[in-house]
Amino acid sequence: MLELKNVSGGYGRKIVVSDVSAVFPKGNITSIIGANGCGKSTILLMCAGLIPCASGEIYADGEDISKMSRNAVARRISYLEQMKSIGSISVRSLVSHGRFPYLGYPRRYTPEDMKIVDKALEMAGAADIADCMMNELSGGQQQKARIAMTLAQDTDIILLDEPMTYLDFRHKLEISDLIVSLRESGRTVITVMHDPELAFKFSDRIAVMKDGHIIALDTPENIADGSVLGDALGIKATYSAEAGRYFFDREANFVK
Repeated sequence: MLELKNVSGGYGRKIVVSDVSAVFPKGNITSIIGANGCGKSTILLMCAGLIPCASGEIYADGEDISKMSRNAVARRISYLEQMKSIGSISVRSLVSHGRFPYLGYPRRYTPEDMKIVDKALEMAGAADIADCMMNELSGGQQQKARIAMTLAQDTDIILLDEPMTYLDFRHKLEISDLIVSLRESGRTVITVMHDPELAFKFSDRIAVMKDGHIIALDTPENIADGSVLGDALGIKATYSAEAGRYFFDREANFVK
C-alpha cells in the first residue's frame, strides 16, 4: 500500500503538486489522468523518492520513505519513467539493471538475481528478445523490455509513467494485460495514463488531477457519472453495455 498525506512538492521553488492526500491499496490499479502539466508525473517522482516533498509524507506499507535509504525505497517501489531512447544495450543487460538496488559494489549478480531477471522477461513477454539490442527493436518491444526491467526490481509497489506512449493498439492491449496481471499478483500499481479509454478499461480506480490537486479518486463508474472529467479535461464519458466499454467525447459534442 502507498499513502500520501498532505503532500506538496515540485522542482526547486516551483510547487507543482499541492496538498495531495490519497491511499493506493494493495492489489489495485489506479490510473492518474489529467491535462498536461497538472502534476501527474511529479506525483510519481515524489512517490518513487526521486524528488523530495516540500511538505507532507509518503508511506510505503506504513513506513515514511523520507526516512529510508535510496536503495531501501527502490526495494519497495519501482518506477518506470516515460519512454526515451536507451541506446546500444542488450535487453537482458537492461533488465538486469532492475537488480541494482540489491547489489553491492562491484555489482555481482547471483544465480537468484538472474533467475528473477528471467522471470521478469517471461512476465513481460520479452524472453524471445532477451539477446537483442534495444536500439534494433520496435517501440512496443522496447517498452516490454523496460517493463521487464521494472519487474526485475521485484517490488510490491509499481509506478508506471505513461507506459502506452508511442505504442500501436496491439501493443497497448498487450501492456494492458500485463498491468492487469500485476494487480492479480497482489501488487499496488499506479499508472499515469494519457488515454482515458485505456485507463477506464483496466483500472480499479481513477485519480483525476487538475492544477496540482487530485480532485477525484474513485471507481471508473463513479468518475464517469460525475462532472470531474469535464472540469479537468473538458470531456464526458458514457458507458455502452453493448460494447462493454466507455466512450469519450468533448463535452460540447457529446450526445446521449
